[in-house]
Amino acid sequence: MKEKNKSKGKKGITLVSLVITIIVILILAGIAINLAMDEEGLIGKAEEAVESWNRAVGEESNAIKNIFMIANEIEGGGTGGEAEVEEANPPKLGEGMIPVYYENGWKKTDSSNKDKNWYEYDTQNKKWANAVTVKEAKREEYKAAGTGSSILEEDIIGMYVWIPRYAYKITKGYHPEEEASLPIEGEIEIQFLYGVEDKYKGGEAIRSNQTNGEEYVVHPAFTGEAENGGRKEITGFWVGKFEASSNTTTEENPNLGVKYGRTNNETDEITIRPNVTSWRAITVQQIYEACKRMTAEGNIHGLRGIEAHMMKNSEWGAIAYLTQSDYGNKQTNADANSGVWANPYHEGDIVENENATYKHNLYYTTMTGMVGSSRDEAISGASKAIGNIDKSNPDTISITYQNYAEDGSESGSPYTRTYYRYQTEEGQRGSSTGNIYGIYDLSGGAWEHMASYLTNGTTSYVEYFRNLEPGEKQEYAGTGEENNETDRKANYQANSNKYGDAIWETSRNDAGAAWNLSWNSDYANFPYLGDPFFLRGGAFYSEVSAGTFAFAYSSGSESSDRGFHPVLGV
Repeated sequence: MKEKNKSKGKKGITLVSLVITIIVILILAGIAINLAMDEEGLIGKAEEAVESWNRAVGEESNAIKNIFMIANEIEGGGTGGEAEVEEANPPKLGEGMIPVYYENGWKKTDSSNKDKNWYEYDTQNKKWANAVTVKEAKREEYKAAGTGSSILEEDIIGMYVWIPRYAYKITKGYHPEEEASLPIEGEIEIQFLYGVEDKYKGGEAIRSNQTNGEEYVVHPAFTGEAENGGRKEITGFWVGKFEASSNTTTEENPNLGVKYGRTNNETDEITIRPNVTSWRAITVQQIYEACKRMTAEGNIHGLRGIEAHMMKNSEWGAIAYLTQSDYGNKQTNADANSGVWANPYHEGDIVENENATYKHNLYYTTMTGMVGSSRDEAISGASKAIGNIDKSNPDTISITYQNYAEDGSESGSPYTRTYYRYQTEEGQRGSSTGNIYGIYDLSGGAWEHMASYLTNGTTSYVEYFRNLEPGEKQEYAGTGEENNETDRKANYQANSNKYGDAIWETSRNDAGAAWNLSWNSDYANFPYLGDPFFLRGGAFYSEVSAGTFAFAYSSGSESSDRGFHPVLGV
C-alpha cells in the first residue's frame, strides 16, 4: 500500500514539475525580451538594464515560490520537503524602491529573500518586508551598491511596509452586545493567500461579511469589491512606515508650530521619515492630490510602475487586523505592555491669546515614530514647553511642560516627559510588529484622515470624492445630520454590512457616539452628515482611546491635529 502511494506521488510530482519548468522558461524568456526591447538599448542603458534584471530575477524567484505552494496543494503534500517556501505573498517592488533589512542601521538586501534577510511573516520573527526610496543625488550610488551595503537614514526620503494578501476570521470579540464588559479584547486568526487566489495552505477562503464563523474570509482591501474598499485583486500593498511628512521639512527648516509640518499643501511633496514633524493641517482633497504626486512623472522618489493613493478604511482595517493577530503586536487585557504603544510626542507650542480656549493658541507640533514611557501615555494640548528642547540625543528627547487651565492660568507644577525614538528597544513598542519592521504612528501622533466618508455628507469635499473612481474611495450609508448621539448611532447601525474596516466588527453594538467602545477601549465615534469623513488612530492627547481600532469624524477640512499615511498599490 505504501509503495502504491509513493508511485502515485511521483507521477503527480512529474506533471507539476513539467508545468513549473514551462512557466519558468516563459518567465525567463519574458525577461530577456523586455531587456532587449528597451527603448534605449542594452548598451546605452546598461545600469538600468542591470537594475531591471535584478528586480525581475527577484520577482521570478518569488513567482516560483508561489507556484511551488500551489503545486504542493495539488499534491496534498503541504509545504514540507524540498518546497519549503514563504506562505505570505512576496512583495512587489516599484522602480525606485530598494528592499532593506535592519542591522545597526538600514541595509540593502536581495529581493529574492533567499536568506530571509528581507522578510519572514511568521508568529515568532514578525519580520514584515520593508523598502525605501532615496534622494535623487544618491539614487545611482545605492542602485549599484551590493547586498549588505548601508543606506544612510539621512539619504532616505520614503519608507514602506508590505501588507500581504490574507483571509481572516474573528474568534473573539466580534461586535459584542451592549452588556459586554470593557475593555473589549479581540482575537483574529490569519491565513496568508497565494497570489491573487483565495486559496491558502489547507483550504480556500470565502467572500462574505460573516467573519465570525468557521470559514476564513478574504479581506476586502485585497479584492475588487469597491463597496468594501477594494480596488482590484492584488497580492498586497505598501503603506507608509510613518505618518507622512513634507519634503520641505529639514533640520534647518523643521516646520514647527504654526507651520504644521509643511510649507505649501498644494506643492509640497510627501516624504515618509522618522524623527520629523508630521504633515498636518491639510484637507482631505489636498491629501488625495499629494498622494497622487508621489508617483507622478518626475516625482522626487524616482517611483515608476506603481501607484500611490490616499488610505481608505479597508486598508487601515487590513493593517489593524494583521497587527492584532499572532503575526503582529497583539494587545491583550492581561498584559499592560502589549499592543501598539501610542505616540504622545508634542512640543508644547502654545501662544497667549485672550480670545482662544485656555487663553492660548494651540499649534501642536508632533514628531513621527516616537513613543512615551507607557502604552496609553498622552499629553494635554494645553501644555507649554518650558525652555529649549534638546534633540541631540540619538535615542531620546526629554521635554519639560507647564499645563494651563481654561482661564489661561498655570495649572499644577511643571513636569518632564521622555520620548523614545523608533529604533530603540522602547521605541519599537510603537510598531505594528513590536519590532523595527512594523508600521509606526498607528496610535497617537496625529489623527489619520481616510478617503472614506458618508455618501450623503454635506461638506464640499464629499462632492470632490464622489467624482473619483470607485477604488479610490470608500462610501458609507447614513442620513443622520446632527452631531448628537442619536444621529451618529443611527449612521453606525446603517453600516452593519461593512467588514474588514475595523469598525462594526470590532466595536460594541451601542457604539457610534462613544470614546471607549471599540476593541481595547478605543474611540467609537461615527461620522454624521456635517462631519462625514473618517479619522483613525487617535492623537497625542487621546490616552487609552487612541489605538488601531479608534474611529472618529471630520468635515474633511484642515486641522492641526490631523495627518495621514499614504499607500502604494501594485
